Amino acid sequence: MEIRKLAVGSIVAMLLGGAVHVMAQAPAQQGDEQTPPTTAAPGGRGGRGTGGRRGGFPQYTRPLAPQDVLARGSALYDAQCASCHASDLRGDLEKKGPNLLQSAVTMMDKQGEGVAATVAKHSPPINLPDSDTSAIAEYIHSIQATMGGQGSPPGRNPVGLTYNILVGDASDGETAFTRFCSNCHSVTGDLKGIATKYSDPRILQNTWVTGGGRAGRGFGISGMQAIVTMPDGEKIEGSLVRNDDFLVILRLADGTRTSIPRDNGVPKVDVKDPQQDHKNMARLMDDPDDKNMHDITAYLATIK
Repeated sequence: MEIRKLAVGSIVAMLLGGAVHVMAQAPAQQGDEQTPPTTAAPGGRGGRGTGGRRGGFPQYTRPLAPQDVLARGSALYDAQCASCHASDLRGDLEKKGPNLLQSAVTMMDKQGEGVAATVAKHSPPINLPDSDTSAIAEYIHSIQATMGGQGSPPGRNPVGLTYNILVGDASDGETAFTRFCSNCHSVTGDLKGIATKYSDPRILQNTWVTGGGRAGRGFGISGMQAIVTMPDGEKIEGSLVRNDDFLVILRLADGTRTSIPRDNGVPKVDVKDPQQDHKNMARLMDDPDDKNMHDITAYLATIK
């Protein structure tokens, strides 16, 4: 099983941009949740494993054939098809061999019936037993299963990987937590039992980095509290609905809305960002390898 370490983006980018997805990848420890192993196609070309991805297009949901069938299909494809459709299935324009990776026939085919019907009309003729045609189709399916979104090349969906968020040092994480977080949070107070509440390390990390699990929702202005200072000094406070160079709209405490025209930055609008403290914290603790973040996550995972 292949195990890699992914390049990790900065904490600031994650906090400003939304969800903190898989941050790092390392050998799973005993007791970690692991992704089930997937079945790779022969020749190192990869597959997605029996069952595929839930939902989505056929190449991801269609179960893959057993390894012996894929191996036979690979050999048959190289012998019967690669001369026109290329060894990578991308086709050969000079020989008028179409791209099989993006072929509607191979995409929608279930068990080789579409491919068999096309082979039966092939010119020049190809005479193959149904079992061989089916094996070739299954091999093509296994390559399509590794394609990324919008028809990107095979290999974009790596297989045989085990993901593990808990790659930090819990002891160092306690020190980092004391430095960066303890002014506002306590593992015996508001964070008591946080690892039990968020048993999935990914959700745990999303929650503490974003300051309350707002990951994935974005950090737009809507709903933030704002104070509008009018030219005469009057202050109007409410929940921000819209704010641009021409208009600011507030929802007041009684539920009504008020619209205030703006011209050259007048009136002044001060927005109270509820995430500002966490954004400041993220900038302060950011480091090239996100070690502080991983260490704090490892430490919080022990708070049960």
